[in-house]
Order: sequence, then structure tokens, then C-alpha cells
Amino acid sequence: MPQTPVGSASVAEIVSVRLVIGWIGFFFAAGFGVVGLLYWPASQDFEQRKQGGAVSAYDNITGLPTQRLYLVLLGHALSRAEATTRNVAVFVCALEQFRPLSTSSAPPNMTLVVRVQAARIKSALRPHDVVARLGEYTFAVIADNLESPAEARLIAEKIQHVIALPLIIEGQELLMSCRIRGIVGPQKGVDAESFLDAASLALSDSQTADTSITFVSDPTTSFLSPSNQTLAGRTRHYAGARH
Repeated sequence: MPQTPVGSASVAEIVSVRLVIGWIGFFFAAGFGVVGLLYWPASQDFEQRKQGGAVSAYDNITGLPTQRLYLVLLGHALSRAEATTRNVAVFVCALEQFRPLSTSSAPPNMTLVVRVQAARIKSALRPHDVVARLGEYTFAVIADNLESPAEARLIAEKIQHVIALPLIIEGQELLMSCRIRGIVGPQKGVDAESFLDAASLALSDSQTADTSITFVSDPTTSFLSPSNQTLAGRTRHYAGARH
């Protein structure tokens, strides 16, 4: 009877076990690779949505809050005002007269213009006040912790003063102005969005008015109707398109 060489069976068994382990490892690696490929688009989409949500709270040109964050901050300011019996003023400011002194000059760099004017508005405010960018050439301000409504007008006048200063962008000198519409609160039954709507609607309705600073004294009859609420929702994004 032929005899099997000693140790030959052991070698075959070892090779077989290694092959089996190798194939198991290969299938596990392939499975993890497939799972990774399936999960990657979802993770990318999640990251993009997370980044988009963070960015949407701030304007990518000026770094100022957008309307979304502005309304949150305004809601907090109104709550503080009710608790401390102080006043809060909401301004909506539209930059105007985007034209060089010389009509033969090339169009100015409006991105730089907006950045500079945003910084100027911020410089006219107190440290705890807020300025946000609502539209292309439209800004909103929260003047918080006011002793009286008269203080709101002084702040609005300071904003107009800094906007009217000569502006030199890339060698071009520009003259600009600013229309401001505002409302002072808190007022019973009027929330943050309604305050912004009232000021935005007043700004839109007064494009041809001579006065450059106007305050809405009683917004409850001017913007709470369904038609005016719809219009105010549009004018909140007013961007001075006629310039």
C-alpha cells in the first residue's frame, strides 16, 4: 500500500485554509468598498446642506447677517425691550444714486461699493446694534435698548451721513444717498417679521417721496391685511433694482 509522505496533508490543509481566509478577506473588503461608494454621495450631500445652512445666515459679500438671522436677533431684541420697557428701532435702508461724478467713467465695482457702505453703516451704530443685508442694495438695522423714539432718528441720521460721504472705488469718486424707513417698538401683538414687513413696505411705497427718513407710527392698519402681507413679503427683498 503506498504511503503518503509525512507532512504533505498538513501543507495542503494549510494552503486551503489560507485560500479560504484570503477569499473571505477579499469579499469583506469588496463589501466595505461598495458600502463606502453608496454612502459617499449621501455624506457629501449632508455636508453641503450643513455648510449651506451655516452660510445662509451670513451674507457672502459683506459678512453681515442675512434676513434669516436678522429676524432671530430682532425677536430677541423685542423680548428684551418688553422686559426692560425700553425701545427697539427697525430701519430698512436703500442705497441710491450709484453713479460716478464723471458720466464718462466706467461702471464702478459694485461689490466693493456694497462692502464699503455696509462697513460705514456698521460704523454709525452702537456696539450692540445689528445691521443685516436683505437685498442687493438694501440693509436692515436693529437699534436696540433705546431710551426714547427720538434716539432712533438720531441713529438714522448718522447712517445717512456716513453713506453720503464721498466714496472712491478703484480711482473713481462716487456720490451716494440712502433712503431709510423705520418703525419703533415693541408694540403689542406685532412680532419681528411684522416689524420688518412694515418698514420694508414703507420703503417700497415711498420710492418717489422727498423725505429720506420716515418712521411708521402705527403699522397695525397698514400691513396686517392679507394683500399688504403679500406685498411686504416681496419688498423685504427689495434691492434697488431701478438703479
